[in-house]
Amino acid sequence: MQEKNEAFPDCVRITLRMTPQQRDLLRRGAEVAGTPVSTFVLHSACQAAGQLLIEQQSGVSSPIVESLSTFTKPARQRWESIPADIRQRLLSNVWCGQCRHETTITNFSGTIKGRDLLLVGKCAECHGDVARVIEGA
Repeated sequence: MQEKNEAFPDCVRITLRMTPQQRDLLRRGAEVAGTPVSTFVLHSACQAAGQLLIEQQSGVSSPIVESLSTFTKPARQRWESIPADIRQRLLSNVWCGQCRHETTITNFSGTIKGRDLLLVGKCAECHGDVARVIEGA
């Protein structure tokens, strides 16, 4: 939900409805980033918007090339069971501890650890190690 603030015409108030787990995840991410939750959310939203605009202008769904040859067979099956648009979001929304912000994972491989799918790869910006866990059902 978005509302214009009459006193500050350039300001917008955004109300987010989240599960307790989502709220906790945002709090922890902001803590790691060393920023207030509002700044963390705004930065992440602006990065996602920028990525969408780049994709729209280029006419390409994503610059990410999935290399499924480095997936284990169970990991490949799990990964391919996820809708393509969701896979792209997962790949472009990975935390880099070195850059200290959200990034895109590149040159990644996939394995199953317990009931979770683990993607391990490189940050698109600094080329440092990053990982993404996709929880199992």
